[in-house]
Parts: sequence; structure tokens; C-alpha cells
Amino acid sequence: MAISKILEINKLQVIKKKDILDDFKVLKNQRYILSTGAKHFDETLGGGFHQRKKYLIYGANKTGKTQLCHHICVQAFIKFTKYKEKFEKMGKQFIFYFDTENTFRPERLKELIINTEVDYKKLLKNILVSKIMSNSALLLSLKDLESLLEMNSLSILIVDTINNHYNAELANKNISSNKTKGMFLNILEKINILTRKYNLITITTAQVISNIIRETQIRVLPAGNQLLNQFFSEYLYLDYKEQEKRYIQLVNSMHLPEKRLLYKITSLGIQDFKIC
Repeated sequence: MAISKILEINKLQVIKKKDILDDFKVLKNQRYILSTGAKHFDETLGGGFHQRKKYLIYGANKTGKTQLCHHICVQAFIKFTKYKEKFEKMGKQFIFYFDTENTFRPERLKELIINTEVDYKKLLKNILVSKIMSNSALLLSLKDLESLLEMNSLSILIVDTINNHYNAELANKNISSNKTKGMFLNILEKINILTRKYNLITITTAQVISNIIRETQIRVLPAGNQLLNQFFSEYLYLDYKEQEKRYIQLVNSMHLPEKRLLYKITSLGIQDFKIC
């Protein structure tokens, strides 16, 4: 007997399983862009962070890499929650934050949403934070992540920082450099596969070393750049100068022109720098 007769309702009121699956496929095939809410950042990125792209953010200390990661968590929750609520079960995380330096701060998220209507507890429930203590742990966590991504139509992957343990293990005389590089390549390859297979917005930060080329605005390079540049086409260089002036510069993009624009970090997150 048809479910409409059992419930004594009009059959048009019954949502078919096929319709639900079709809606889910539509959402999954759409391309979403994560805006930062800061015009200069978004302009540099061609509107914001795009699905199926892998972004490497690097810069010296105090340029705002981890601050940006916290800011992205809030912006992703604000901009994508309505889609998640419509198509997927509540309470399922869709922001995956891999913290290799123990710098994730829930209290910073609370500060960022102080002037919004965002529910702090709900925000935290949508972020799955993994504390990563080694490269082998990072690779294992990425493999475990796949099962969580299978039913998600929209997910954000953040790794802060991607090369922290790579640097530490290279300096460890008890671990061969070939083994360390091999493990790091496996991590990068896994991130590449997950990003493409599940349409992720993938954002990673990187520790840096000095740039030996002196006559350049880019004063540092990502540590392990010879491996990283095989997997990341979107490099974002963050620079800090006098009077709180910070710059974001898109480097080596395959699709967008190189730009260098001002931004600032406030208690409310990443904002445009306005010259009075």
C-alpha cells in the first residue's frame, strides 16, 4: 500500500526518496565559494576560497596565518550552515581542523562572533578539531577523515600547519630524510585526492624559511617548497610591515593574476585596511 494512503494524505505531500537524492546530488555538484567577508582578500582569491582548490598560506610570524584559520571557521559556519541544515543531518561536522602546533583557540572563535547572532555552542559542534602530533598521525587522520566526508556535500579542510612535523622530522637524526620526504609526499597526495574526490575547500598554512633572492617583495618561502609546489597552485603570501599594514599576495596561481593588497587583523578577524 502506498505511504500516502497509509497516512491518509495527498501523495504530492510525500517527499520521494528519489527527490531527496536528486536534491543532494544537485547540492553536491554545485561549486561553492567561501567568502572571507573582507573585500581585498576575496578580490585576491577571485571571490573567495573555491571548492576543489588547495590553498597554501605562508608568511613570517605575526602575519596572521592562524588568525585567518580561525576566521575561516566562523565565515564557513555563517555562510554554509543553511545549506547543511537543508540537505543534511544536524550536528554533523563539516569543518575539519587539523592542528599540528596546538594553536587552535575556541575562545578566539567566541571573540570573532561577539557582534553576530551565531550560536557559539552550535559553531563548535560543527568543527572537528584534531590535534596532530606527528606526520604519521596526520596521514592516519586524513585516511580516517574520508569516512566522514562520504555523506557531506560541502566540507572545509584546514591544516595549520602542513609542514610543522616535516621540519621537525627532517632535523631528527634518527629518521632518514628519504623516509620523512616519502611520508610528507603521501600526506600531500592524500590531501590532493580528498580535495578532488569530495569537492573540498582545502586551506593549509606553512612554516617558512628565508628567501635567498634578496631583490623581491617575497621575503620568505614555505619550508619544503620543492615538494609543496607539486600539489598547490594557489599560494597566498602574507606580509607584515610598519603601522599594522599587512599584505596578502597571490603567488603562482594557474588561473588568477597576481595581486598584492592590504588587510588588517582586529578583534573581529580579517578586515580590509582603509587608508584615511
